Amino acid sequence: MLIPTVLNNFNMYGESHKFLGLSPETTLPNFEYLTETIDGAGIGGEIEEAIEGAFGSLEIENTFQNIGTEMFDYITHTGMVVFRGSMQMMDTATQRNDFQGIVVTVKGKVKSFDLGNLKKGGKGEPKVVREITYCKVTINGKNVLELDKYNMVWKLNGVDRLEKVRSQI
Repeated sequence: MLIPTVLNNFNMYGESHKFLGLSPETTLPNFEYLTETIDGAGIGGEIEEAIEGAFGSLEIENTFQNIGTEMFDYITHTGMVVFRGSMQMMDTATQRNDFQGIVVTVKGKVKSFDLGNLKKGGKGEPKVVREITYCKVTINGKNVLELDKYNMVWKLNGVDRLEKVRSQI
């Protein structure tokens, strides 16, 4: 069995593999389903029913080392952003490290940016927040998550959970 232990390293790219800068940390989106309260005769109270494939606002936050031109390139970049990383894995049988590729692809627009701090001899840690309308996660070549809000696509572990809905509307 392989257990993911640490993200060994990652880089951030735009379309056509254009390097988008040094971001030591990226906060990935938090997927929170939109819900509707269900209540009625014969039901013993309220139930929050998740609406399949419908999510609230999704954000991704990139922290940079300091203010630099690459940060402003990222702010003005439109289109796809790709994070390519190498996940260090522990093989429980051999106790040896192995590695699996992880790719997170997002699309969306910049929502806000924070210029951070000016600190003598230190990092300013400016941040850029992007509203995400598309997100795909690929681990070791397998697509494990894909959400496309504009095209009503919601896939988990390769299963299209909205295929039937799209065919009915």
